[in-house]
Amino acid sequence: MISLQLSKKKFWDNAVEGYIFFLNENLETISSLAKFDVIEKEYYPQLRSILKKHQFEGKRGQSLVLSGARAKNLVQFIFIGVGKLEDDWHIELEHLRRAMGLVVHILKKFSITSAIYALPNEKPFGVSNTELLHQLAITAHMADYEFVTFKSEKKKNPFKCALAVAINPNFDERSFALQISHADILGTAINNARHWADTPANIMTPTALAEEAQKVADKYKNIECTIFGREKALELGMGGFCAVDAGSDQDGKFIVLEYKASKKAPTVALVGKGVAFDTGGVNLKPTSSIEHMKYDMTGAASVIALMDAFAQLKPDVNIICLAPCVENMPSGKAARPDDIITCMNGTTVEIKNTDAEGRLILADALCYAEKFYKPDYIIDIATLTGAVLYALGHFYTGLMTTNQELAERLIKFGKTTGDRVWALPLDEDFKEAVKCDIADIHNNGSSAYYAGTIVGACFLSNFVRKARWAHLDVAGTAHDVTGVNYVGKGATGASMRLLSAFVMSLDNR
Repeated sequence: MISLQLSKKKFWDNAVEGYIFFLNENLETISSLAKFDVIEKEYYPQLRSILKKHQFEGKRGQSLVLSGARAKNLVQFIFIGVGKLEDDWHIELEHLRRAMGLVVHILKKFSITSAIYALPNEKPFGVSNTELLHQLAITAHMADYEFVTFKSEKKKNPFKCALAVAINPNFDERSFALQISHADILGTAINNARHWADTPANIMTPTALAEEAQKVADKYKNIECTIFGREKALELGMGGFCAVDAGSDQDGKFIVLEYKASKKAPTVALVGKGVAFDTGGVNLKPTSSIEHMKYDMTGAASVIALMDAFAQLKPDVNIICLAPCVENMPSGKAARPDDIITCMNGTTVEIKNTDAEGRLILADALCYAEKFYKPDYIIDIATLTGAVLYALGHFYTGLMTTNQELAERLIKFGKTTGDRVWALPLDEDFKEAVKCDIADIHNNGSSAYYAGTIVGACFLSNFVRKARWAHLDVAGTAHDVTGVNYVGKGATGASMRLLSAFVMSLDNR
């Protein structure tokens, strides 16, 4: 476990086991606070020659560890390459995050219990020095995550490391300490959501996820929790939720968490898709597609865990979390193709494919949000379509909205936080794809229109009437993202940093 600390001492005055240096391709440190003077004087007089001898050139992704004895204790000098620092600020910021991910992996590999790095000079990264610290601190927590719950042989001595950051002694220590505190809160929330998503569906059922939501509410006086099942959903006219829930022996749970701020504060609803396991229903998925369907509740896990963070961060923003949680299973009670249902706002839907189920439960959640809370903003997050993988791969979340201002803000926050989004069009032309001859709309979209990710968003747009709304399709970014070392295997916590940054930006105090 990583614990993060501040240090206003001179870099070499910190007695630690590991000294970390981020180096560019000129083999120069990217912080004015971390110099080579002590290493060159006491250990490696020809340091740069030694680095080159080991083929360390300061390129992105490179690392080298050299050892020495300091005050009779073994210490490690850890060198991490960050490249030329000539790309756009958000690209460089992302690669710095990955450099921090590499640091954490090295600390674990060498069982280093204490280490220090100097806060880089912020100019190449396009953010303030406090924001830079915030991003690196969150990354350290994310890189530290491992899912080992079901490993028979647990590590006898779990990893623990006090990771300090040296800052300029002239800086306001309180503002930097606050950033570390906020990073601790958000990093923990992200890793909680990842843990829930990584937990198999025989354990993380809709009921189990509802219990986690209740635990969040029980911890904080400023969080209220409402959970109901099929009976109440039927009373409310939630035809989409009930249609998907019908096929499973596990009871579906509709989860609502409320964080109340001041009356004049803006209201935002965060809606997360919570299909605890998705077989495809009667339209059963093939074997190659049914694997990893425990991750189909990633959206719900994300918004529930974020409420734990907001309860501690206390923004002056009214926040509603809505998580419709079900299993999509085939049975004699399951919804079938050609069935027609009525959603909460009265819209009738012909079910063309029972594997297009996430949009059905989200439809009722979007209606519920508008009817009972009248939010200024609604953002839903869902592993909605496999098509988004073909469009954007694993590195960008699909963003769809008709509100240009909201799109621009989310894109900007995505660049800052590393939860990158790419805007896809949501034109009127695509809406024809869900028109239906015998009901108002159907859930699968006409194959003549292709663009499955956009068509899924077009379907959802029928259930938002007034709020500024955006849809985030995280089917490609929610789990098993290769090449991003600080998320590793399994769940990633996709878009949680983005959503947190957006919500916190609404605090106008």
